[in-house]
Amino acid sequence: MIYTTGTIAGNGSTLTGTGTNFTAAGTLIRNGCTVIVMTSPVQVFQITAVNSATQLTVTPAVNPAIPAGTRYAILLSDSKSLDGFSLDLAETFGMYQRYMSGFADVMTGSGNVTITIDGKAYTVPAQKSLAQKDASGGVPVSQGGTGSTTAAGARSNLDISDKQLNSVDGKTGGTVTSPFSATGAVNIITQNSSFGTLNFLFPTTLKSMAYAFCENFGDIVLVTTGATVTGTEKYFSFRQSGNFSVPGTVNCTSLNQTSDADKKDDIVTIADARDKIRLLRGVTYILKDTGMPSAGVIAQELMEVLPEAIGSVFDDHDQYESVEEPYKVATFDENGEPITVTETRVVTRLKRARDDTRRSYTVDYAAVTGLVLQTAVELDQAVTALEKNQRNMAAFLQIMGFDPDTDYTEPEPESENQ
Repeated sequence: MIYTTGTIAGNGSTLTGTGTNFTAAGTLIRNGCTVIVMTSPVQVFQITAVNSATQLTVTPAVNPAIPAGTRYAILLSDSKSLDGFSLDLAETFGMYQRYMSGFADVMTGSGNVTITIDGKAYTVPAQKSLAQKDASGGVPVSQGGTGSTTAAGARSNLDISDKQLNSVDGKTGGTVTSPFSATGAVNIITQNSSFGTLNFLFPTTLKSMAYAFCENFGDIVLVTTGATVTGTEKYFSFRQSGNFSVPGTVNCTSLNQTSDADKKDDIVTIADARDKIRLLRGVTYILKDTGMPSAGVIAQELMEVLPEAIGSVFDDHDQYESVEEPYKVATFDENGEPITVTETRVVTRLKRARDDTRRSYTVDYAAVTGLVLQTAVELDQAVTALEKNQRNMAAFLQIMGFDPDTDYTEPEPESENQ
């Protein structure tokens, strides 16, 4: 019998195989076997050690060196040799002895044991280390099991309640299909400085009917739409400055403005109020957005006489859209093996950033009220001065014979003698 699998290379006292398995069970490659190498001239060696599946130690030393890819043959038995038969038998019994020793280690050892099969070392748990079922038929918790053969019993033994299993903590994506309550804070972690939307989705298309989001490092914007129709968005903005902007009418029972003198600096009476108010118009108009009639003043005209009454708001906002995106989910297959699957979820993304150049002027009508009030004060002062002058003139005329009951504008009646 000979062994010729693969090829070899040699240098010194070592032969290195390619595609070989010198330690395979049943090959009977052992110390003392003869190796014939097909070089020119042919070289012959005796094995002194089988080091691994790809390495042999031989004698005498290799000379000259054997190039890689050289064919060879190992004589596995000496024909008609009692000595060779004895060595083969000893090698075979040695192989079985190693296998039985490894099996004994598995059956009687503890923890992990290492056994060698076909020249390769394998580390496996000993039989005593394997989990043992208890009287209930389940693997105890102390051995990594649940201590039960039922789901309810497993949850009880592991101190897991139905509420804990139904928690969304640590989960990615998915849908909660029933109402839920939160006791304590609800935190929305935004992306960078903004975003973090809260959506109200149409049930069949999952498109946004209304949503809220954060922008500009802390502004909160509520958005309503005409049943998901693009271009119908109305934006209600809560700004970091404390301003609140709405695109339509604000209806309320009462509205009080802070006007405490302690909250104001540089209080100055409006000068020349009558001159200013002469430059203004009270107008009626139709609002372009709603088509509804209204009345008031024009901000650009008021800016010329009372710029303190003018403000501005953004006419534009960030726009978002709902899109489907794939994402990876770690789960288990039907055999309980961990796998990663791709699922789809609806997310909201920034479609267009706000154009900060689009603004509209606003009017503080409390400021207009202040202008009108100061105009009334100036008129009252003028009327008071006129009344004083009139009284003074009447007193002077009475000295001159003026009769306040006589209408001096009526012509005198003609004499009868004429």
